[in-house]
Amino acid sequence: MAHADHDGTYLKLPVKRYAPRTIRETAEGRYWRSYKSEGLLNQVSQVTHVAFGETYPHHLAVTSSARVTVYNSQSRRPVKTFQRFKDVAYSGVLREDGKALAVGGQQGWVQVFDTASRAVLRKFTLHTRPARAVRFSPHSHSILCSASDDTTVRIWDIAAGACVTRHDGHTDYARAIAGHPSSSTTWASGSYDGTVKLWDSRVNGGKGGCGMTLKHGAPVEDVVWLPGGQMLVSVGGQDVCVWDALSGGKLVSKIRCHQKTVMCCHVAPDGGPVPVADDDRAGDGDLFSGFVGRNRSAMNRTSPRLLTGSLDGHVKVFELDSFSVTHGAKYPGPVLSVALSPCANVIAVGTANRLLSIRRRSKPRQERDGDGDGTAGGDGRGLKNNGGGGQKKTGPRRLDAGSYQYFIRGQNATAAAGDAKIEQRRRVRLAQHDHALRRFRYAEALDSALRGGRAEVVAAVFEEIGRRGGLKTALTGRDANSLEPVLNFCATHVINPRHTQQLCGVIARVLDIYGSEIGASTKIDSALRKIRRKVGNQLKTQQRLARLEGIAAPILAAGR
Repeated sequence: MAHADHDGTYLKLPVKRYAPRTIRETAEGRYWRSYKSEGLLNQVSQVTHVAFGETYPHHLAVTSSARVTVYNSQSRRPVKTFQRFKDVAYSGVLREDGKALAVGGQQGWVQVFDTASRAVLRKFTLHTRPARAVRFSPHSHSILCSASDDTTVRIWDIAAGACVTRHDGHTDYARAIAGHPSSSTTWASGSYDGTVKLWDSRVNGGKGGCGMTLKHGAPVEDVVWLPGGQMLVSVGGQDVCVWDALSGGKLVSKIRCHQKTVMCCHVAPDGGPVPVADDDRAGDGDLFSGFVGRNRSAMNRTSPRLLTGSLDGHVKVFELDSFSVTHGAKYPGPVLSVALSPCANVIAVGTANRLLSIRRRSKPRQERDGDGDGTAGGDGRGLKNNGGGGQKKTGPRRLDAGSYQYFIRGQNATAAAGDAKIEQRRRVRLAQHDHALRRFRYAEALDSALRGGRAEVVAAVFEEIGRRGGLKTALTGRDANSLEPVLNFCATHVINPRHTQQLCGVIARVLDIYGSEIGASTKIDSALRKIRRKVGNQLKTQQRLARLEGIAAPILAAGR
């Protein structure tokens, strides 16, 4: 409210503020919405699996029907096509170095291809039913693991061309497999028997076996280890379960945020926005906090994210601190597979209606090292290879007169406990309605606010005039030309919930003052008819919504 200060100075009338109509977009939402450049590619059948290569340029392996296509993730053009399959292929994955491709098949075989020549390097045929999941070991290029509908999990030695370990224990189809990120002897598998089993080749005297069984409670579609290997995620049914393997398989969190079966999950070790350090927020009093070398940069921390895809057509993103959903995206079909490139610049989604979606960031994300030293090139000097053979400095710039920050240094500094504070009094520039309110000219203040056109300013003037008891004075004595802007404003904003209550009182006061003169001016009559029509339509809409609520309430109650 506008009022006089203790020394008689008039305070400027603040613009009226309202609660936001919708939830404001967060930095996380802006980050994921930056994947704007979308390409929808038609495939021969449903896209059952997508996987990126670990090495640059991070090619994308897409499995669809009896074909595995390797795409360039930047240009979205096919690089290689593998289609020497007699039946449906499953789970095509690239080795870490990108020189080999492993694929499972409907007939139970597991094949390893040379990506350069497309020649078959190895073919394993011990599975008796379809091999649905195939993964390379995170620790060795010569170790491969597969899960099959014959309920077995097999570990293959590619160099020897033989099965080194067979794990039995599932009672239904084994559909998911994941290698432990830090233990070369541990694998996790998910099955349609509703369990997740952790296999270790060191148990049973080195013969291997099941070290732990986790009960998911629904057919398991996919499993993945979180960074570090302490926790495991399993998806199946409508649930996403997070397990603590080091605590004996304790269920840490069980999340249900999809309406249909969750088909896939993917962990991006550094897929989220750059984190902000706590000590980067504080420290305004340090004049040179942004320029001196310091080891508190957010670049030495990562932002791991978990992505899940469901048959409801949604992909959800979870942060791994509280496992809450930070973003969601809708795709034009049931989602069967999802993957984010290691550089976090491309996200690929495969759907059941033969569509492959490849989204790229509008601005490439700066890569960060995984060594945690906060450098960009791993040389310990804050240097990064710029792709042209040279080195580019990424460290902080020295504070000198050549930077803008040099001339604004100290403006954000905070005073110490014993410092004397001198407040600088600035001359306030008043608007026209403030000058009128200062002289108690209420009609002039209202007309000035109406000419400005901002509904928030007009609402603030109405509120201030009403507080002073001058609303009748502001509305009385007007002719048709001066009353018309008031009624037009009321007609425009009366159905806005922010202004309805206030403007209903204004309209009632106008009718009390000018009720006997209705019909004398066509302009005023037209504005009043417009107000009546808008209010009538709004009341009819409210009645329809009330009837719809009565119809939907029993349906929603039955659905619970």
